[in-house]
Amino acid sequence: MPLVTLEPGVGQAIRSSLAEAGVHGPVRIEIQFSGCCDPSLGLMVDKVRESDLVEEVDAVTFVISPETHELAGEVRISRVDEGGREGFVLTSSRPIGEWDGFSTCRIRM
Repeated sequence: MPLVTLEPGVGQAIRSSLAEAGVHGPVRIEIQFSGCCDPSLGLMVDKVRESDLVEEVDAVTFVISPETHELAGEVRISRVDEGGREGFVLTSSRPIGEWDGFSTCRIRM
């Protein structure tokens, strides 16, 4: 079972975002807390930690902690740019909150 699945064009969009920011490195899939809603999945540039699960998809290296992977399962990443919503949408095979896949995120650099 893969850790990450990308919809068409998402790998290129992530690589472009990283290049525009002048940042290189793995992209971590993490659980984020906003304070007002259920937790959600997000992306950030980070380093590989010893216990991380690592997978390269479409020339992007993704890392995820075993705990996050156990909680979320496989993560599917899509991109949206319409009606005021712009960014990446992460959905998981095991939703971590009621609003799984509803919000967009940008890559934290």
